[in-house]
Amino acid sequence: MFDLRALRYFVAAYEEGSITAAARRCFVTQPSVTHAIQSLEAELVSLLFTRSKSGLSPTPDGEKLYGLATRLLAEAEAVVNSFREPADQEIRLQVQPDMHLRQVSALIRALHAQLPEAKLKLCQGAEEADLRLVTEREVGAKEWSEPLWEEDYVAAVPASHPKRFNTSLGLSDLEGLAFIERSSCAMNQMLVQVLAQAGIRPDVRAVAEREEIAVALVELGIGVAILPRSHCEGAPGVVVVPLRDAEGAKRRVCLACNPRDAGMVKLARELKRALRKPPGASPA
Repeated sequence: MFDLRALRYFVAAYEEGSITAAARRCFVTQPSVTHAIQSLEAELVSLLFTRSKSGLSPTPDGEKLYGLATRLLAEAEAVVNSFREPADQEIRLQVQPDMHLRQVSALIRALHAQLPEAKLKLCQGAEEADLRLVTEREVGAKEWSEPLWEEDYVAAVPASHPKRFNTSLGLSDLEGLAFIERSSCAMNQMLVQVLAQAGIRPDVRAVAEREEIAVALVELGIGVAILPRSHCEGAPGVVVVPLRDAEGAKRRVCLACNPRDAGMVKLARELKRALRKPPGASPA
């Protein structure tokens, strides 16, 4: 008879490709995961993984067991759930203010598909949230996080601006350029420091606190703004121009939660699998 705990550790190792990551995911020690896999291999008289410096690679027998194990674990959970009284569930979600509505909508759609009976509450404070949709920079030191997608920062250029024909914009192109700053954006603050160090002085025509206001100002022809791609694509009167000489000008969006809340950790992983790539983003 298989040990369900050993199967859970095996599935975690398979999906993570690492004993260390599997142990962290299951909140156990690395020897516990290693022992579970070795026990399964002994019982099945099969090698389930090949080990290398880059991690774990499943063997054909490992591939076969993964399909069987996931179904068995799902059936075991269904048996337990069938004896539980249905309870009203509330998911408290905090969304970082500079997330684009289309991205937030995609997450909420996936959340509703996973838990159609759950009540969703959008909250303001991190301390009251079950899940937080935030950039990697905003993940707390004691939080667990699941990366969802990455997106580039780009130059949002007015459709009537001479720079709209550029294949890319470098930092030196911002010298004397009519520019819109974003006061609440960490990336914009870093950009201001880099420009100051390089002696490059844009002609700041406006300061916008929110991304939608910056986009509106670009549409009006006030100046160029540096924004996450998701806020620019599809905006009328805005031409998206990639940045050059700006390595690392990306943001990674994550779902964060309390690492001790196993239900939320599991839900975050399920949402990542269910979530389609949002506009302007690439999978993390």
